[in-house]
Amino acid sequence: MQAALALHDNQLHVAEPLLKAYLKRDPFDARAIRMLAELAGRIGRYGDAEALLRRAVELAPGFTAARANLALVLYRQNRAPEALTLLDAVIADEPDNPGHANLKAAALGRLGGFEDAIALYEKVLHDAPGQPRVWLSYGHMLKTVGRRDDGIAAYRRALALLPTLGDAWWSLANLKTVRFDDADIASMEAGLARDDLDDEDRFHLDFALGKAFEDRREPVQSFAHYAAGNALRRTRIVYDADETRIFVDRSIALLTPDFLDARRGQGCEAPDPIFVLGMPRAGSTLIEQILASHSLVEGTTELPDMPALARRIADYPQGIATLSA
Repeated sequence: MQAALALHDNQLHVAEPLLKAYLKRDPFDARAIRMLAELAGRIGRYGDAEALLRRAVELAPGFTAARANLALVLYRQNRAPEALTLLDAVIADEPDNPGHANLKAAALGRLGGFEDAIALYEKVLHDAPGQPRVWLSYGHMLKTVGRRDDGIAAYRRALALLPTLGDAWWSLANLKTVRFDDADIASMEAGLARDDLDDEDRFHLDFALGKAFEDRREPVQSFAHYAAGNALRRTRIVYDADETRIFVDRSIALLTPDFLDARRGQGCEAPDPIFVLGMPRAGSTLIEQILASHSLVEGTTELPDMPALARRIADYPQGIATLSA
């Protein structure tokens, strides 16, 4: 119970030792294994999360929640086809769970099946319209296919159902075309004043208010909200500067001119992909937009495929040396 409460409150440093100690005493508790997998997923250890969830499902094949979590972990590893296969079975067991349909629609969208995803969202919302987070996801998909006004309407519908849904406010702000009025700002400020607001809603509200006041040319209030949102967001990001330094040093040591020359001509020879490489905030997105303005070039934004492929290589980056032609 203590571990469950700590996990609910995102106190991962408290939950992890409690769960590990419990599982030493009872290594066959599928529910505890699922909780440890959820913890691993929250800090981006998706491989560990997948292994734990597969163990939980092995112990309890009818444990639908663990199977649904496994589908989510597969999706987050950019393994949408596998996630879809698992979700079809999960939905067959729990056809009325909108969360499963929501994830399936997202997986369809990841594979480019936007119209199928939109149709699934619309079916779910027709049957159960009081689902603010499904309206939010529906809005994301509509925005993706260029139906911006419909996307805005979906975000607004989500907020009508749940005014404290910070991600919906931020999604509106991040469109860069929406200007919040006094009523919007008052609603967001009322949400921030609540003691029961979770961290994710709080920092999204701060970011949205930062954009709102920036648009109104009120920099003091704008930066105060941006600072508060970023401070809270930082507490949820697992980052170690020393680990990053070691990774960069290993990459530099491995990827020498001689290493690359020895592999000249390997890999796919198709000239089609254009990779735009740059330091953060150096203008690589602008370069992509300029290139994509040509009728024969399609911009794809920052696809998740490359990081997903890298995560599949054992001992990355050293594992690159073991790849075949």
